[in-house]
Amino acid sequence: MGRQKRVLSVLAGVLLAAAVLAGEGTAPIEHFYRISERVAIGGQPTPEQIETLSSEKFNGVINLREDAEFNDGPQARAARDWGMTFVRVPVSREAPSDASVEKFLEATDDPSLYPIFIYCGTGNRAAAFWMIRRVVRDDWTLADAEAEANRAGLQAGKMLDFARDYAQRHGKKASSAS
Repeated sequence: MGRQKRVLSVLAGVLLAAAVLAGEGTAPIEHFYRISERVAIGGQPTPEQIETLSSEKFNGVINLREDAEFNDGPQARAARDWGMTFVRVPVSREAPSDASVEKFLEATDDPSLYPIFIYCGTGNRAAAFWMIRRVVRDDWTLADAEAEANRAGLQAGKMLDFARDYAQRHGKKASSAS
């Protein structure tokens, strides 16, 4: 009977973790979108959700929010406590910069961070910066990268315009998209 209880307990934990990551249950990560087995993006997680990401074998968390937006100390501590790497890449919603993209690309070039969760307030900056990475590092066309970013929740506006512009200036296949 003890073994059966342990198995049921583990199963319940796995189901709860899956529900949290999928946006179900009592503590969803807002705007959570799994790009692939190695990458997910979304809104800002709670420290408890960081723990769930760790239990789902995520190794890294990248915060794209500016320091003035939110104190990410609890998220950073939770990531460290659960053996994850926490990286800050502040990105302005109003005036994103090439320097932020370069820092993001450098961070996402680190294979030890994967699987990785990338977040901002709503997932919009995360989708835009992942779109840029697809074009600049993964050699995707701008059209394909933008379609994926739209599915992930990228909204029209400054972030989309910035992502398109950066990708067109730096991507190899960007000009072949229509």
